[in-house]
Amino acid sequence: MLRHLMAAKKNLKRIAQSQRESAVTLSPLEKIVVNFGRQPEHEVPHVNLKYFHYEHQCLSAWRPEELKALSAFVGKLRKSKWHNIQMSGGSLGHKTGFGYTPHKNRNSLPSHPEIDKISEDITFFELRVAREMRVHGFRCLDAFYLVWLDKDHEVYS
Repeated sequence: MLRHLMAAKKNLKRIAQSQRESAVTLSPLEKIVVNFGRQPEHEVPHVNLKYFHYEHQCLSAWRPEELKALSAFVGKLRKSKWHNIQMSGGSLGHKTGFGYTPHKNRNSLPSHPEIDKISEDITFFELRVAREMRVHGFRCLDAFYLVWLDKDHEVYS
């Protein structure tokens, strides 16, 4: 058994060396575009509304105190790191802060004409704004693409 592990380790070192020798080099701009070499401490979230589905629920449906909570949520998000946001998830009753919850079934989400264009590899999730209020979307690099507002926690419960 030990001999097999040693052989596998040696094989992995050989593969890694060959990859280093034939590695493709990226320009500084390409490194930024593909988020190459970014450290978690530099992943500063921000909200992007490119795919916001206002026909599902519009900001006008939110009361003034709910809008204040949403503004506070956006400020809190900007001061956080993605690693910490993802760690706020957990089992029911054990979530903290943002309550990061990945959606297991993309087909259960509200219909949206643009969502079909987004790769199946993208994970949709919900984040807690306050009490029952949620926002749903996905992450790409540092951006949180907010797709659905959900003031009554009805989109994916």
